[in-house]
Amino acid sequence: MGVTEVALGLTIGVAAFTDWRENKIYNKLLVPAFFTALLIHTLQGGISGFTSSLLGATIGFALLLLPYFMGGMGAGDVKLLAVIGAFGGASFVLASFLYGAVIGGLISAILLARRKTLGNTLKHFLLFFPLLKKTQSFSGAINDARKDKFPYGIAIVLGTLIALFIPLGGGGT
Repeated sequence: MGVTEVALGLTIGVAAFTDWRENKIYNKLLVPAFFTALLIHTLQGGISGFTSSLLGATIGFALLLLPYFMGGMGAGDVKLLAVIGAFGGASFVLASFLYGAVIGGLISAILLARRKTLGNTLKHFLLFFPLLKKTQSFSGAINDARKDKFPYGIAIVLGTLIALFIPLGGGGT
């Protein structure tokens, strides 16, 4: 385990803890972590390492921008995935995102089932795709779902841990 993995592990560990306890992922964690990732990759790979790290951060940021604008997650989640991309690069952040999305979906389904609202939520979700004239009903379902938020940073962190051990496509970080 190298310095990159240790720094990433510390970052996601603290992020998971603060997101769980306070529903916040702090900039005072993410900003230094971002610059640490850039520095590590620049020292290890020169300009190529720097650009790889920056590309990973950009992809990580872009992946969660739309869900953020739709109110589905906080800015800390977006910045956390960008930092993960800065540490791991483009393919790693994509794997982390995909694993995290599956975990986040499972957590959401479990929470909705426990609250006995899974069926109603699925009904409203399925009505959205054909764009039926039920937009007020759908927006009500979205507002209800926002009340049932969970710290999505936990799903991102778990997805990242899985990506460390089971990379997509068989490649490493």
